[in-house]
This record gives sequence, C-alpha cells and structure tokens, in this order.
Amino acid sequence: MQAPAPLLNEQSIASSVLAEQIKMLMAQIPTSAVMSFLLASFVALVFGDLVEGNSVLIWWCVLSVLFLAQYILHINFNRQHSQAINYQHWFYAILVSAAALGLGWSTGLTIMLNGVPEQYHIFLIILLISLASAGITLAIRTVVYCVFQLGVLLPTIAWLLLQKQTINVVLGVFLIIFMVAMWLFAHQVSRALFNSFRLQLENQSLANSLKQSNARLHVLNEELTQLSATDSLTQVANRRYFDNRFVSEFSRASRENSALSMIMIDVDFFKNYNDELGHVAGDECLQKLAIAIRDSLKRPTDLVARYGGEEFIVLLPSTTVEGAMSLAEEIRIEIIKMKLIHPTSAVSSYVTVSLGVTGTYPGKDVTKEMLLKKADEALYNAKAAGRNNVKCEPLGADKT
Repeated sequence: MQAPAPLLNEQSIASSVLAEQIKMLMAQIPTSAVMSFLLASFVALVFGDLVEGNSVLIWWCVLSVLFLAQYILHINFNRQHSQAINYQHWFYAILVSAAALGLGWSTGLTIMLNGVPEQYHIFLIILLISLASAGITLAIRTVVYCVFQLGVLLPTIAWLLLQKQTINVVLGVFLIIFMVAMWLFAHQVSRALFNSFRLQLENQSLANSLKQSNARLHVLNEELTQLSATDSLTQVANRRYFDNRFVSEFSRASRENSALSMIMIDVDFFKNYNDELGHVAGDECLQKLAIAIRDSLKRPTDLVARYGGEEFIVLLPSTTVEGAMSLAEEIRIEIIKMKLIHPTSAVSSYVTVSLGVTGTYPGKDVTKEMLLKKADEALYNAKAAGRNNVKCEPLGADKT
C-alpha cells in the first residue's frame, strides 16, 4: 500500500509557487505585447515628425523586435509545458525580457524628451508613469516588476535631474517617490499572491494526503472484511460469512421466485485420519479439499464455506436440485482423483467425501432452517448408505 504523501516543505512550496508565478507571467505576454506594440506605434506616429532624424523610427523598430522576442518566449514556454520545466531558467528569461522592455521604452521616451518642445514633456512623463503603473501586472513576482520599472523610469529620472531646471528636478524627485511607492505596492501585491498560492498548494497537499489516507483506510477495511469473512485454515468463506450470505440469497430467491440449492459435504472418517497422521496432516488435507471444492464451482455467485470441523457447505443461487446433484458428483469424483492417502478409511485407500444435496424455490411455506435441515438429512443418508456418495433431499416443489 502506498504511504500518504508528505506535506510540502518550505523548499517545495517555494518551487511550486515559482512555477505558478511563471505560468501567470507567461500567460499575460500575448495581450501585453499587442497592447504595447499599438501604444509604441501611436507614440512613434505622434512624435516621429517632432524629433529630428530617424531616431524615433529606429526606437520603434527595436521595441517591436523586443515585443516579438517576448512573444516567441511565450510560444517556446508553451511548447515545453508538458515536459519537465526548469522554471528558474524561465524566470531569468522573463527578468531579462522585462529589463530590456523597460529600457527600450525609457530610451525612446528620453530621446523624445530631449528632442521635442517643452509643452510635450508633461505628456511624455505621464506616459512613463502610465507604463510604470500598467506594469504592476508583473508584480506577480516583485523583482520582475522592479526591474521593469527601473528600466522605464531610471534613465528618465537621470535626464530630468541633469537638466538642473526646477520643474525638471521636481518631476525627477516626484518620479523617484512614485517609483518607491510602486515598489511597496508591488511588494504587497506579490506577497498577497504568494500567500494565496501557498494556501492553495497546502490545501491541495492536504487534500491529496487525505485522499491517499482514505484510500489506504478503504483498502484496510476491505482486508479486514475479507479476513473476518475467511476461514483462517482453508482460506474459503467461514461459517459467519455463509450465514450472512445465506440470508441474503434466500431473500433474493424468494423475491425473484428463483431456485436455491446447497450441498453439505463431510470428509469420511476424518477423525481416523487425524488420529493416524496427526493434526498437521489433517489441516493440510482440509486445505487441499477446500481448494478442490472451490475450483469445481461454476459461477462467481456460487459459494463454498467451511461449515465446521471437517464439514464444508456449498451455496448455489439460481441452481436447481438437478444442477446441484451434478456438481456434487463432480466434486466427489475430483476429490477421489486427488488420491490423498487415507490409511484408516473403511471405504477407500484415499480420502473421500459424503455429500448431501437439497434445493427449493423459497416461498412463504419454506424457511432457511428447513433448507439446512434437509441438507443435513441428505448428508446423513449419504453416510448411512456407506459414505463416498451423493444423496438428495429436495424441499417443497422440487422433491421427486
């Protein structure tokens, strides 16, 4: 039986959380790449004519290549998703991608700040702030957002502070304050997501552990039920299980008006066998007989049980007396063919059995006790007739 799965430790939790974070970051790439490309195209169209040279066009081309590279990263990740993935490797790839995109945006916008009239500066600063704010979706992993935000804001902050104009210095200080505030917010978002992932993983681990424990308990219960229903010596059903099964099969036969038969079997002169060969040999003999009887049964619903001592009983649902008689004779012959030496038997040199057969269609005038009594009478008649034979005592309408 499989042991319950151990609860997750801190290292496995961290690895599992990283995997979930990478999956979420990768999942948002297609949308963010398309939106960013459209925004970059809009900015290039608006400011392309305001900045001298082809610097804006070059910036747009470089940024477009970065968007394409990010999308290819997304595609490659999905292709390997069904395989064993080194999530740490993909984390570094995302980190590099975020830094490159951040620098790509800030480089272009800084070029524009340096080349357009001052009345456009506020618009470009607001655009930078919007980009840094929109990047909060990267706060799934704090360091990814921080790297992206540094790439977006740091070059522009440096440019503003180097201008040594009051308004630019104020804007630079404001962007520094904004950057720090967004870092703190990103940390809170990342921590909340981490705790959510952690709780989900722990709940899943507990659920799996509980499921495996329940499965083990179910197996143990089945084994216990099997043990409680099995005779420890012969490994066929015991008397208790037979009694319970007899009640249910009798009730079913009564409801369905179907035949129910049984065979009571006794080993001939078994006391003499034990006295002569010993109880160990006697136990081995009973084990072999139980196997022979069980192997003679034709259907899964047929049941053989050890009834007590050297007696066995066979319960045959949906079987007529004629069918039970045929099976009983087959069992008797199979046991003779085994040629188990019986040095003190009065009827044969080998172990033999006497069999009593009965059967009926249970109705309101027939009880379980009556059926058992008839089987016992049939067995008594088989012994009285010299043993090693089959006798029948049908009950009710089956009697001939």
